[in-house]
Amino acid sequence: MSLTVGILGTALLSAGLSAPSQAAPSQAAPLPYGQPSTDPYETGFPSSAERELHLWTNAVRVDPEAFSDEYASAGCSFDGFTSTEQIPHDPLYLDMGLAEAARFHSADMAATGNFSHDSSDGTPFATRIAQFYDDGVAGENIAWNYDDPFDTVLHGWMCSSGHRANIMTDYTELGTGIVDAYDTQDFGGGAVDTRSPVAMGAHTPQDALSDASFMADWLDEGPPSRLLVVVDGVATDLALTWGEDVRGVYTADLVLDPVDCHVDYFRYETGTGVKGTFPERGSYTFGDGCTDGIGWVDRQTDPDGGLGTPPGGGSSGAGLGWTTSGDTAPVLGSPSLVGCSAVPGATGLLLGLFGALGAAWRRRTGSWSRADADADDG
Repeated sequence: MSLTVGILGTALLSAGLSAPSQAAPSQAAPLPYGQPSTDPYETGFPSSAERELHLWTNAVRVDPEAFSDEYASAGCSFDGFTSTEQIPHDPLYLDMGLAEAARFHSADMAATGNFSHDSSDGTPFATRIAQFYDDGVAGENIAWNYDDPFDTVLHGWMCSSGHRANIMTDYTELGTGIVDAYDTQDFGGGAVDTRSPVAMGAHTPQDALSDASFMADWLDEGPPSRLLVVVDGVATDLALTWGEDVRGVYTADLVLDPVDCHVDYFRYETGTGVKGTFPERGSYTFGDGCTDGIGWVDRQTDPDGGLGTPPGGGSSGAGLGWTTSGDTAPVLGSPSLVGCSAVPGATGLLLGLFGALGAAWRRRTGSWSRADADADDG
């Protein structure tokens, strides 16, 4: 059994606080939605593993009860979730600022062994996130040494009350970072900067050689007219697996061709005839023989010319009439869990130290007060 520590309260991100050792990111125009960035990293972010971590987070949000057996295998029960945590929530959309903040923190923890929300130089997590994300409210989960993204989300964070509260709160955006054995997810409450009904797409397992599952979430007023994945030039329709047809995760299990580098992307058409792709530009790559270096190439294959050409992407604007979740989850302006950390049970003594150092911050009449944090069984 491991211990977890949570940081309670809303986090007000102020640009006036001290900055991490890395300079603040440039304010370049946003990339087309879903396209990895290489600035400031040599490898693209979000990576394939980071997108999978994001996707499993969205899967438990849209259908938390569906994974009851997985929670039980990790020693917790869906019946023990709060009423807010038992109801479906909208999928979280990718924000590249949050993704960079998460990658930056995982890299810092991997380089220094400093498993903490604060950076190795002592910078508080809210200050760090503020360098990359300026939409006011943010939260964070971290984990160390889990087997894969599925294990991290289903057996780690969802079986820890503090982390689960982060995942099942009404945030709107997410960024994930994985470096070595360190995982970070940073949540935000800003306006979604895409019109896509697909928030995230990914595949599992990461090292797939023959069999792989491809997954994409969906959020729109109606079910997709068509939602498919194009892998190595072959299109396959996805089927609803978790959630509802207007808010769910669609999947397809494929037997891959024996090639050294697989190329894939997702295509959709809404019930009103709007077409698009995820990523909006280019395709993802995975496999030992890929030479692009960033897990993405600037091309999309239309098998036999039968799919048609979707409009170009990358622009922001009014949504497609997305449904609202109808959640009774805490609103972002009220005190809610914004930070917690988890490790497998073998490292419970390490987390016990973090529990002794924890702090809770609550906003009261415009001022900040400090209180002792609670440690709960994970």
